[in-house]
Amino acid sequence: MNLFKISAEKEFNVDIISSDLMEMAQIEWQHIIKGRPYWMSKNVRTINFAKFLCYYTSKKTCLDLNVTISGSDRADYINQCIGAMIQKSIRDKVEDACGAGGIIFKPSGTYNPAGAIDYVMPGSFAVTEKNSNGDILGVIFIDRQIKGDNYYTRLEYQHFTSSISDDGEGVGRTYTIENKAFRSKGSDSLGRSIALADVPEWKNIPESVTISNVEKPLFGYFKMPYNNTIDYTSPEGVAVFANCIEELCNLDVAWSRKDDEVDDSQHITFIDENALMKRDKNTGDKERLELPRFVKGLRMGVEASNTVNEHVPTLLTEQRVADINSILSMISTKAGFSQGQFVLDRKTGIATATEIESDDSETVETITDIRNALKTAIKDLVYALDKYCDVFFNMPSGYVNALDESVADEDVFYFKDLLASFEQDRTRAYQLMMNGVYSKRKYLKEYEGFNDKEIDEMFAECDEENAGEDKGGLYGEE
Repeated sequence: MNLFKISAEKEFNVDIISSDLMEMAQIEWQHIIKGRPYWMSKNVRTINFAKFLCYYTSKKTCLDLNVTISGSDRADYINQCIGAMIQKSIRDKVEDACGAGGIIFKPSGTYNPAGAIDYVMPGSFAVTEKNSNGDILGVIFIDRQIKGDNYYTRLEYQHFTSSISDDGEGVGRTYTIENKAFRSKGSDSLGRSIALADVPEWKNIPESVTISNVEKPLFGYFKMPYNNTIDYTSPEGVAVFANCIEELCNLDVAWSRKDDEVDDSQHITFIDENALMKRDKNTGDKERLELPRFVKGLRMGVEASNTVNEHVPTLLTEQRVADINSILSMISTKAGFSQGQFVLDRKTGIATATEIESDDSETVETITDIRNALKTAIKDLVYALDKYCDVFFNMPSGYVNALDESVADEDVFYFKDLLASFEQDRTRAYQLMMNGVYSKRKYLKEYEGFNDKEIDEMFAECDEENAGEDKGGLYGEE
């Protein structure tokens, strides 16, 4: 990355403010979630709990996530782009962000909704500008392709080219996107400059585009809502497990000791070597008998009167499990989850809804913070897609609900309630339906499992019966 920084600064005549401390931390986090933490050794293995923590956080964050962009033909197009992201990629990308501290969502410049969004991880972008709130304002994106022996690199520099005072108060600023391509024979340099058209995938990308009246950067940065104590000056986020790396190490050590103890617990019978020898009838030579796995020979330490000794090791299972659960509890706390969120043994006993809500309050708050950060990033992405429709797709302008500050987030985003169960949801929906404020069709589909055809037949039968009753009885009789 340092090589790219030097070259990129020279190419665009700009200073990169990406932190070396953050880069080293990001590399360490990637090693951890890929199962190669620094504490691994011959006697310490990893269960990769950090990756599970990222997976668990992503699953809870994206539970039943749905985004509805509406208001115009343009809004419908943007809704298709966001819908493709939600359906195909969002869980994986949120999990990636949990392990790296953040991820950038940006338009790819492709009109096809299925490929309209790029996902850029730390290490593939360098920050050039930020504001006092820690918002990223300028970025150089790095895109690399390998074709045969050649390495092709594209640098995309997005930044504001005028200040607010230059354009006047309340008016958007001028925004510029610059692209440069390079070819080299090795991975450790940019090489020489080439035309974008020399790479088929980049032939339609303009070298420079200037966009007026832009209020914020044309990308969304999804940042983990944890305080960055690694580098207070960095605008980038930290991994969900950044504050409990020592505990993750302790967990792997404790688990390895437990596994070693189980492995060493096999029953072993020690027998005097003299009792394991037999004499060849032809030559008179002694040879050693082939022993089963659970039998060991011992030359010394066995009494002549007792040629067989047995070793039965003691398993400290309860103590090991208690130690592991103690470490898991600390990981839960330092990662922002409720104590006892992660345990080796399944929870037992019955808890009331109030107790559950109280016990899981820390988890709910943390997931809510991450959801809010995700909503902000997606709304910034919607803004960027809206601008791309103006500049690159020549699409007629139109109202987009997600860009209207008066529209509540609840009308755009839907997340599954973390505390509500299916039965609780069904009971509540049934009550609302009986009060006439919830659709009967929707209730039957979502909570009773009927399809539209079955519901139509049920409604038709009800209409027939009601019509018969109006004529004087169920079958029309007196």
